[in-house]
Amino acid sequence: MKKLWKNERGDMPFLTLFLMLAVVMVMSFVLLFATVKINCINIRNAFKMELNNVSASIYADTFHSQREANLMSYMADVHISPEYLAALEEGFIDGVKEKVPLVTDDYTLSEIEIQFFKHSDKIEYIATGLVTFNINMFGRWFPPIEQEIRLTGTHNTKY
Repeated sequence: MKKLWKNERGDMPFLTLFLMLAVVMVMSFVLLFATVKINCINIRNAFKMELNNVSASIYADTFHSQREANLMSYMADVHISPEYLAALEEGFIDGVKEKVPLVTDDYTLSEIEIQFFKHSDKIEYIATGLVTFNINMFGRWFPPIEQEIRLTGTHNTKY
């Protein structure tokens, strides 16, 4: 027993090998989990920043209408004009593409869209996207995990 503790023979006990292997496997899983979480946070932050930009665009476009207390005409234009909605959606998607890559070895971001809803005193927008995570652990590819991203925002107006 004393020789095992002092390791005088130069060999390593099997228990030590298994413990080292278990520690390496646990650390690999923790690092993989942390990578997925960091990617999720980065993608979510990109969506949040672009929703703020959409809100700023809507505010800049409604400033004149707010001064004239004519929000209803602006909100009607938002739903009548598909070009305006397409421009807001295109700006949102382009902004997300600038902030995070859409395809990496770790994930694929797809189906990015933004929808607008008109309420009596506000405009609500919902941004969605689909993230597919590719999991490679211990030299083996696991089935991809899909996660939907859904963030909402509103543009309130008060006179």
